[in-house]
Amino acid sequence: MRHFVLRGIMIGGSLGVLLALAGFSDSLPRAFGVGMLGGALAGLTLALRRRKQRDR
Repeated sequence: MRHFVLRGIMIGGSLGVLLALAGFSDSLPRAFGVGMLGGALAGLTLALRRRKQRDR
């Protein structure tokens, strides 16, 4: 589960920075933080879904 969340944080943060550089956000640190938060939630969701599939 830990790997999914860490990977989500890294991917989300990267996407946030790319979108900030493309002009979709005013603040680079805020875009990075929001991306990290979204990535962490996505990684947590993926980990819970995989665990649920494995338990069946």
